[in-house]
Amino acid sequence: MMHGGFAMIIDQYWGKYFGDSADSQRLAQYLAGKNREVLTTSEIFQDFQLAQLSGNYTQASLDGAGWHFDSAFQFVIDLAVLVLESKKVGRFSIARIGGPEDRFMRIDAATDELLPITMALKHYALAPEDYLFSHGIDVDDWYELGNLCEEIRAQLEA
Repeated sequence: MMHGGFAMIIDQYWGKYFGDSADSQRLAQYLAGKNREVLTTSEIFQDFQLAQLSGNYTQASLDGAGWHFDSAFQFVIDLAVLVLESKKVGRFSIARIGGPEDRFMRIDAATDELLPITMALKHYALAPEDYLFSHGIDVDDWYELGNLCEEIRAQLEA
């Protein structure tokens, strides 16, 4: 699917590693519950105290805004795809990511909050064995996910 001349980022990445967990479903529900067209990473970081983790999402869970996420890293990699879709395409469909309604949303990322996200993607690409998240994934797939994280990181930084 094309929108504004760009292939949909979600169509490229959402599925096997991104957007395929219970945490991913909770993220979609959280975003749908915001009932706004534009959300900022600042608000998301505040809701889940992500700044307090200082970019270390290796073995952390998240609680905030009435939600619990088992893996902070799963939350962050899913968020990275949505931020990239927002950056490249301008919006994403809540229904496409598993939300209850077909409406569009955008997540605007502040530079200071994009940095810990891109650093986490880079760190995973270099050391997937450090992540609690990886224990549910075949070892062979750790490095495939690492390559995808590196692709997303490069596009976010472009």
